[in-house]
Amino acid sequence: MAQASTHLFTIDGTIKVTHYPTQRALVGEWQSLCTPQFREALIRAIDEAQRLHAMSWIVDLTLGPGVPSQDDQRWVETFNVGNALSKGVIACINVHGTSAIAKLGSRRWTKSAGEQGMITGDCSTLEEALKMAAQVASGEMR
Repeated sequence: MAQASTHLFTIDGTIKVTHYPTQRALVGEWQSLCTPQFREALIRAIDEAQRLHAMSWIVDLTLGPGVPSQDDQRWVETFNVGNALSKGVIACINVHGTSAIAKLGSRRWTKSAGEQGMITGDCSTLEEALKMAAQVASGEMR
């Protein structure tokens, strides 16, 4: 079943961000996690999430975007998770597709986000992730 969504912005070669209002979620379809625009993309997405009252940030890794630099990874753990929580984003849901590498790579930021109080999850498809986001929005997952 098709989900109603609105394209918010694209940073060429880095990310495409879409809003799913029914699920109160933003989806970041990452093309690359290792561009100079990585932090800009996350800050902009989280600001949009706050503006739209989104509760879930869905990280779509199905295009094989690589991994962020060690500095960017530390920044996610030390700044971005807290920034997201302070703006009402209480869940981070990863979509890996069939990639074991994507699942392995996202473990570190998922672990850090969970330790800081964020709901986390791993899914194989966007449909699964949107279902989880709907559960977060309805209060079924806390």
